Amino acid sequence: MAVDLAEGVGSGDRRQALTAIRDKLTGELRTAQGRDAAVLAKELRATLAELDALPGGKEVSAVDQLAARRANRRTDAAGG
Repeated sequence: MAVDLAEGVGSGDRRQALTAIRDKLTGELRTAQGRDAAVLAKELRATLAELDALPGGKEVSAVDQLAARRANRRTDAAGG
């Protein structure tokens, strides 16, 4: 279920706000191309990581966290 961006961000609930941002980024990513798509994908990945890190979110092992950090560093180093 998509959460309205203004409602989600204005709700004061961090999970709801991040979910609204995730939904907005996902929608924008469907039509983005090139550099815009790369920027949106990076923001989406960061938003998903924040959602997963919230209490009650998906459990992530230390190995998965390290792999995600490594992937983020590689993306940042590549300029994407």
